[in-house]
Amino acid sequence: MRSLYFDSLNNRDLYDSIDGLMEKRKTRLRIYSHMDQKVKLEYKCKSGSDCKKYSLTIPRFNAMEMMDGNYNFLQKNEEPLARTLYMRLSAGGYLPKTIVDYHRIAFTYPVSNVRIAFDSNVKASFTPYGFFDEWPCLIPVMSRDRVLLEIKYNEFLPGFLKKMVSSIDITSVANSKYSQSRLLI
Repeated sequence: MRSLYFDSLNNRDLYDSIDGLMEKRKTRLRIYSHMDQKVKLEYKCKSGSDCKKYSLTIPRFNAMEMMDGNYNFLQKNEEPLARTLYMRLSAGGYLPKTIVDYHRIAFTYPVSNVRIAFDSNVKASFTPYGFFDEWPCLIPVMSRDRVLLEIKYNEFLPGFLKKMVSSIDITSVANSKYSQSRLLI
């Protein structure tokens, strides 16, 4: 899984995350293979512990326009999210900042839309170049023996899962692969 993160000229999204602000936003492109012709354009909005992710699927050539700082195609899209992103990206002078690449094993459970993911081999770039390359220049963000566990759910975490998680000796922390990758520089 590979993401290309965008941020404003003054790195507003990065500093909102580092400073621990309650309201945080992230804009990224996501692909699952370097050969993908369809790309997810995602907008994550976090308020405290509540997080919503909105997405559009765009063609690869539009993603490449975004990588050049051209967001005009969003203005022509009828989706409200496209227009929101056009205003945000254009007004804030957003540009691509870093690539984050990692391996994910994911599981789902239908009750409360539970999503459990194990992310490993997290790597990032010093530059935003090479998003569609088969082997972009990436460096490790964390040691290879470390795995990030993410548990997401809608209304509640079912009891048997809550019990399983509570028996694991883990430290619960806020984690941002984007922030970690930007702090490498």
